[in-house]
Amino acid sequence: MDLNKVMLIGRSTTDVEIKMIESSNTPVVNFTVATNRRYKNKDEQLVEESEYHRCVAYGNAAEIIGKYVTKGKRMYVEWRLRTRKREDTNGGTRYSTEIVVDNFIFLDSRPASSDAGGEPAPAAPTEGDMPF
Repeated sequence: MDLNKVMLIGRSTTDVEIKMIESSNTPVVNFTVATNRRYKNKDEQLVEESEYHRCVAYGNAAEIIGKYVTKGKRMYVEWRLRTRKREDTNGGTRYSTEIVVDNFIFLDSRPASSDAGGEPAPAAPTEGDMPF
């Protein structure tokens, strides 16, 4: 049995915008999650590294993420890696790896004066909620 699973805790690097896939009328969001790693190098100096992870979500997950995720929002994301292949303008092959997000949890508490009326964010959808 094979396993393709990614779990991250990090922060969104931008506000998220919902788009539609015209052929299937499916909502989609593309966003980036930054994660940080701190360690001491051989000289005992504290070093911090940041990694940036491209993420994509579809359907109900995209609608919820698009509604609630803003720059700096701390979140847990989970599902699988997908690598896409495309041809660039010079005819060369380019690869892009992204995390297809299915499960997620918002980790920041919401301010009481939010424009959503102080309601808690809905629970993340499960795999059965996906439109495909």
